Amino acid sequence: SLYYWARSYAGQLKKGDDYIELTPSVCINLLDFEIFPQLPGYHSCFQITEADAPEYVLSDHLQIHFIELPKNHLKSTGDVKDKLDTWCYYFEHEGTVEEEDMTLLLKDNPALGKAHRVYRTFTADDELMDIAEAREKWQRDVSSRLRSAEQRGKEEGMQQGMHQARREDALKMLKRGFPLSDIAEITGLSEQEIGDLERST
Repeated sequence: SLYYWARSYAGQLKKGDDYIELTPSVCINLLDFEIFPQLPGYHSCFQITEADAPEYVLSDHLQIHFIELPKNHLKSTGDVKDKLDTWCYYFEHEGTVEEEDMTLLLKDNPALGKAHRVYRTFTADDELMDIAEAREKWQRDVSSRLRSAEQRGKEEGMQQGMHQARREDALKMLKRGFPLSDIAEITGLSEQEIGDLERST
C-alpha cells in the first residue's frame, strides 16, 4: 500500500517541476478480509503523526485508508446508513443482486451511478473481460513462478526468470493495446524499458 501510494504521489512531478505542485494522494484499500481485528470499525485512516503527540499531523498529503468489508455486515440496502455504507454495499453486491435493488441504492448518488454504468459496460464487453482475465492470469502465473523459483532455491535464476517473464507479459499487453503506464504498474518494468520493447518488435 505504501509502495503504490509513493508511486502515485511521486508520479505527479515531471522533470523540472516544483515540489509545491504536489497535491495530496489518497490510497484506498478495499479488503475482503480483516487486517486490523483490534480496531472495531471497518474504516480506518492512517497518516504520519508525531510519535509523542499523535494529534500533530505532519502533512495531509499522505492518507492511507483501509475498508474491511467483512466488518460492516451489510446484508441488504436496509442496513445502509451513510455514503460509505452505500459504496461498501455496492462493491460487495454489484452483479449479485437484483437490478431493482441496485437501482434503489444508486438513487441520488451520481458517482455511484457512474460506477454502475461502467461496470455494466465492462461486463458486456467481451474484449474488456478478456483483458481483465488476462491480467488475473498474469498475476496467478507470477505467483506460481515465484513459488517454483523459491522452492528450487535459485534466487539469481528466479530474478532473471521473473524479469524475462515480465518482458514477455509486457509484450502481450502491448499487442492488446494496454497504455504504457498500466503495463508499467502491472509488470513493474519502467516505461522506458517497455517503450524499448515496443520499438524492438
